[in-house]
Amino acid sequence: MLTYELTSRDLEEVRFALSPASETVLSLRALRDPGRFPLQLPWIRTVQPLLEDLDWTVLSHLVNDTMGSPDYLTPRPTSPLTQFTDELQLIAAVDQETFTRQHTAVNGELPEGLTPARVTTALDDYWQTVIAPYWNRMRTILSADITYRGHVLTQQGTGAMLNELGPAISYSQGLLKVDKVSAISRVEKVDGRGLVLQPTLFGPHAVIPYDPGAEPFLGYPPRGQANLWTVVDPPTPQDLAKLIGTARARILQLLTHPRTTTDVAAELGVTPSAVSQHLQLLRRTGLVEPQRAGKQVLYRPTELASLLTGN
Repeated sequence: MLTYELTSRDLEEVRFALSPASETVLSLRALRDPGRFPLQLPWIRTVQPLLEDLDWTVLSHLVNDTMGSPDYLTPRPTSPLTQFTDELQLIAAVDQETFTRQHTAVNGELPEGLTPARVTTALDDYWQTVIAPYWNRMRTILSADITYRGHVLTQQGTGAMLNELGPAISYSQGLLKVDKVSAISRVEKVDGRGLVLQPTLFGPHAVIPYDPGAEPFLGYPPRGQANLWTVVDPPTPQDLAKLIGTARARILQLLTHPRTTTDVAAELGVTPSAVSQHLQLLRRTGLVEPQRAGKQVLYRPTELASLLTGN
């Protein structure tokens, strides 16, 4: 059991984040012991034929028999918008002392031939092959859970929100207790460092840092996992055009990054006013959202739009 001691200030600074790198590394648990992850069996069966081309001489050392992983592989996320490429850069930049110490702690020794470069390459290939094709679907479940927890926190308070995170997690009088995560119990003070909460599909009960004293972090099981693999596949571009119109479908496909009305109009070869009308309708229906950058207004797709387009 891990017990985090939180002051009233610590409770005020609890925040949520998503980590595609953490989900990538933690998903190796499900492949190592599928019986512990019944909700993810459809994904396991689907990716099984793709696994033989990956570098398992490296990947097999990233999760041990007790489901532990070196902490540098799961950098504590800072935002619900964290990108895999950004986290992969952090993983690649690990110093040799940390790399050696953490792999030795997890594996009992530093596996022969294991280097940060090999780990980074193997993880990137693994992400591209078995996680990235399903990430939009996974992210939708994870993001929806964060939204729900935010409502609970606002309406009932931090204590109530923490007590709803999962059966293995409980909070009372400044003590956040996480069971079923470690054979050796330990108590750690958050002490102003900030506690990050991250929904993860590959707990299965909860996830904590491997190293004692690491930056406070808690992974917990999200709501809605039972429906994860029953979500229909994204529509084709033709289907999307029939649903919302060819012009608006094309605009959504162009919004791979935040763009201005003028920028989109130039690429489509139409007037900015025509694009503006479409964007306003897409905004009212929850498919795009504006963000101001100085004097410019940029538009980006919402999670709903990403699910529809598959981007």
